[in-house]
Amino acid sequence: MHTPSLQHLRYLQLVVAHGSFAAAGRAAGVSQSAISQSMCRLEEMWGVSLFIKQGRHKQATPHALRIIENVAEMGEVLGRMEADSLPRSVPEATTASRLSVGMAPAAALLYGPTLEKAWHAHAPDGMLRIVAQSAPDMLAALERRDLDLVIAPQPRRYRAAGIAQHPLHTSTPTVYARMGHPLADAGSLKEIMNAAWAVAGQSGTAGNVIEEALRVRGLPPPRILVQCSDYPAMVHLVADSDLLCVVPHPILLPHDDRNRIQALRLREGLPQYDVSVFWPIASRKAVAVAVSAIVSVLLQSKGAG
Repeated sequence: MHTPSLQHLRYLQLVVAHGSFAAAGRAAGVSQSAISQSMCRLEEMWGVSLFIKQGRHKQATPHALRIIENVAEMGEVLGRMEADSLPRSVPEATTASRLSVGMAPAAALLYGPTLEKAWHAHAPDGMLRIVAQSAPDMLAALERRDLDLVIAPQPRRYRAAGIAQHPLHTSTPTVYARMGHPLADAGSLKEIMNAAWAVAGQSGTAGNVIEEALRVRGLPPPRILVQCSDYPAMVHLVADSDLLCVVPHPILLPHDDRNRIQALRLREGLPQYDVSVFWPIASRKAVAVAVSAIVSVLLQSKGAG
């Protein structure tokens, strides 16, 4: 069996990261055909399929994900060898002891346990730090390498060099009101355009899609009267008031309040958005293997929500 070149493996990483041959080619500064030929070469050498076509995207097979994980592990080994060759006055590379992850609220509930298990399989005594901020803030922190991984909605028109991403699920926001609310039988956005709203987090973020839904239909902006720090507090408030709210995923509904609120059956769908995992293409050496393994596990289990 022939040994693949480092260039072939680099292209494989880019296709997995960006989801298509065209996007990988743009990231590498080569043509799409060069990426395609490289992937065909790898499949011929290994005798396995590396991708499954899903629409315009290339879904990595388990074979491809295992190869990517092995490449990351090889990079960390080489990094340790490089550190061992340095003078003793230079600190040696150590095993990762801390992983910082940014996750949107629903993402934390959907993927937090899977992420924790994958991280502690790599670093049993390592610290996992989970933070929750707006998606733009978390992605900015990822670009600065203040975070190692982010799971969040993709902001409109977001593009960042050096950051890979892959969709995990599509959020389907729903409007909720208390049981018996005067607008509980409303069937259109126009019928509820004068309602008062509670939101979780900052207005204008991906989770508050009622703003966008009304704007694109030429309706007045929502009257946001209450801004809550989290979804449980917001839903509990709505269950005891005449405020309406939008919840991006049913997993965010507190069990104690689920029988006290109801979903509005609106004819118009609210804007949907992809929730993706984002990670640096060149992760810091101390966490490169862990990040690769976690991404691999997340992509294999995506759709769990």
